[in-house]
Amino acid sequence: MIVTVVQPEDDLARLVGEINSASWDDANDMDPYDVDSLAAYLAHQGTVFVACHDDAEGGRRLLGMASARIEVKPYGGERWFYVDEVDVCADQRQRGAGSALMNKLLEFAREAGCKEVWLGTERDNHAANALYLSLQPEDVADVVGYTFTFPEP
Repeated sequence: MIVTVVQPEDDLARLVGEINSASWDDANDMDPYDVDSLAAYLAHQGTVFVACHDDAEGGRRLLGMASARIEVKPYGGERWFYVDEVDVCADQRQRGAGSALMNKLLEFAREAGCKEVWLGTERDNHAANALYLSLQPEDVADVVGYTFTFPEP
């Protein structure tokens, strides 16, 4: 299993093809990816996108991916890391890809000088909660999330 940090100069068309043909299900809440949107995401300072592939002989296969970003607090200049998405292919769950993705993100955050990492998931997402608890967080907060959507112009 290999986890890589995706760079703007990487073969994004290949990665987008892998993402769009991978085994996702409703738990992933996945919209189709496109090269221009992924390139725009990677162009923003502080964003991180990682991909996990198997390293078995016979070809490379996407196991999962995750996105995150470095933020700076408006006081004291403290850097923190926000994990936005961690998606493991439906046919690859419970095989270590989620842990590998999270460990790569935690390593990246440490090396970037971030003081803390923040991520959230739904209470009923038992697999995600089990993964995050297995990483031994210092705190598990009881948070209420709000979503605001805007109609199409």
